[in-house]
Amino acid sequence: MEKKDDDITSLELKVASSIQSERLARKMSQLELALEAGISQGYLAMVESHQKIPTITTVFKIAKALNINPASLLSDADIDRHEIKEQVIELIRQKL
Repeated sequence: MEKKDDDITSLELKVASSIQSERLARKMSQLELALEAGISQGYLAMVESHQKIPTITTVFKIAKALNINPASLLSDADIDRHEIKEQVIELIRQKL
């Protein structure tokens, strides 16, 4: 049973990272994406930081706001956390 839980946790992390990665690739703020998706910015922040697990409806709303297929948020593509971290740092630097 533990293996199944690990798979689910891995998928949850993948979705959270994919949402953040897609948002950053479009140079959108969390607020912009949240408004487009009809969710709160605080909730989106918690989803991206894996503090909350979005419902399938929320995943569809976010995908629609990003103009992507919801399945792409669930893909098995490897997530480059270092790349995402660098993108976040660059965005922060731009805002300073």
